[in-house]
Amino acid sequence: MPESVIEKKSNSKHYLWVLISLCFIFLFGKIVPPFAGIKPVGMGILGVFFGVLIATIATNEVFWPALFGLFGMVMCGYQTAANMLSTWFGNATIQQIIWVMALTGAVTDSGAVSVLGRKVLKIRALKGHPMRLIISLFIAVLICSALVSSPTTMLLLWYPILDGICDMCGIKKDSDLKREIMLGIYLAAMGAYILPFKGVHLSSIAIISGIMKSSGLVFDNAAYLVVATLCVLLLLIVYALFIRFVWKTDLTPLKEFDADKMGFKESDLKLTGRQKTLLGFLIFGIVFLLISMFLPAKSAFTTFYNKIGSTWIWIVLYAILCVMRDKGGKPYIDGVKLLQSKTMWGIVAVAGCFTICGGAIASDDLGIKTAIANGLGPILNNASWPIMVVLCVAVSTIFTNFTNGMPVSFTINAICIPIACTLQKSHAGNATILGAATILSSMCAFLTNGAIAYAPIMLGREEMTQKFIWTKGVVTNILYIVLASLLCIVFGYIF
Repeated sequence: MPESVIEKKSNSKHYLWVLISLCFIFLFGKIVPPFAGIKPVGMGILGVFFGVLIATIATNEVFWPALFGLFGMVMCGYQTAANMLSTWFGNATIQQIIWVMALTGAVTDSGAVSVLGRKVLKIRALKGHPMRLIISLFIAVLICSALVSSPTTMLLLWYPILDGICDMCGIKKDSDLKREIMLGIYLAAMGAYILPFKGVHLSSIAIISGIMKSSGLVFDNAAYLVVATLCVLLLLIVYALFIRFVWKTDLTPLKEFDADKMGFKESDLKLTGRQKTLLGFLIFGIVFLLISMFLPAKSAFTTFYNKIGSTWIWIVLYAILCVMRDKGGKPYIDGVKLLQSKTMWGIVAVAGCFTICGGAIASDDLGIKTAIANGLGPILNNASWPIMVVLCVAVSTIFTNFTNGMPVSFTINAICIPIACTLQKSHAGNATILGAATILSSMCAFLTNGAIAYAPIMLGREEMTQKFIWTKGVVTNILYIVLASLLCIVFGYIF
């Protein structure tokens, strides 16, 4: 078939989905009469929600659907044009996404994370101890992922390192040991989602926060941090134990590992002055926000923090780095260039769209929340906290492995977080914990290439096989569902 004909068919399918999504965004509220107590503006909001969701799933794009969604909310009369822009760009979380992406991008480009990775492998206690090596490798990837907030970068960094380790130890490409470690590194990259103030998952956190705010509640950053960190860490440790004791994989080849034979130069193991500075600024910002979560509300530091907020700390750090010069007179960072190249505007747009749309769905004014509660009443209203968590974790994990995880998270949050808020008010659960469960579950995706943006990096490797993915990979997903559900159920009662 001629290439032009193939392209024409591909474009026809694309434009068909565009047309369908736009009809939902702009015409749903005008054509479909109000029902179940939902007001006319609420019908428009539902059209925007479904239209943007359909577009993101069908076209695997988020930028233009979100822009049309924001415009659709103006056209249906939910907000004025000026208020919509103010709500979008005036949102502290949206601003945080922009500035943190730029700063972490500078750290990644500097090569500082690569140096840290090599230093971990040089730890002598790992030599001759396969389990120590595997677990340390996973934890190193987790920490580095938390710092740079980019799973894609982590896989591109650590898979070549793993190749070197396997070559040294004589581990064949066509071996389950290498495939298991590859999957473990992939899981460890979920560390990118454990900090509640940096990363692409801030879009979901913004939606959850907006819904909770509409219910008179506040998103608990400390609770999210604790649960998300423990969830990923526990998964990695139990997964490593599965490799050794359940699947009984032969780890003997890893006893031959010796970092001294990997050819690292002395310069490869030392941070340059610029790398130290950039990494130090990033860690300072993280520590500053972490401290603010756990100090007493009336302490002097908390007062100072409240004055600055969680966004301006990043802006100020960024500004200082723009001012600083190295010995050669070169700026530490090109501030404008980094903002242009590192800001993921698709995330900024979709986060703004679903944050505003989620707040509308959760409000009491439009009747949507009441309609959802009544519609799902037989299933969820009488559901206990454990059933709610298991349902959300299982549904999110299963669906995200076949379609983009972000829309799955948005949908689950829009439906279940309002109900979780009701449970929290009666001290029978915690909406923040449920939010953590849905976010992580929507990112535990690797069974198909469409699961998440960076899944093809692992699935496209010649070592990876469909047999492995649909056997041990599926078992790993089930393992995650069990561990995440248990952990979130327990902490939902604690917090």
